[in-house]
Amino acid sequence: MFVVTNTIRIKAGHGKQVAERFAAAKGVRQMPGFVRMEVWLGEGPEGEEELKVSTVWENEESFKGWTSSESFRESHRGGGESREVMLGASLNKYELVVSHSR
Repeated sequence: MFVVTNTIRIKAGHGKQVAERFAAAKGVRQMPGFVRMEVWLGEGPEGEEELKVSTVWENEESFKGWTSSESFRESHRGGGESREVMLGASLNKYELVVSHSR
């Protein structure tokens, strides 16, 4: 499994507003190799809010297929008010080596 986390720093008080965009995400769920998405809201080191958007893929090729798709471009167009409250973002990629479930 291949995991990608996008950490988005957001002005305090606006995290849930930005998270709503991910709640409506449909295109990513239709992509071959997509396993799941989770969005976590927390506090950043300087009092700002942070969203951690974690997507799990069957493999890196599936993730690359998503980032080169028209669906990806469409989902990242616009942004309106969300872009105005975003302070920055960083993307990290991982190989999932241990996972436990109930």
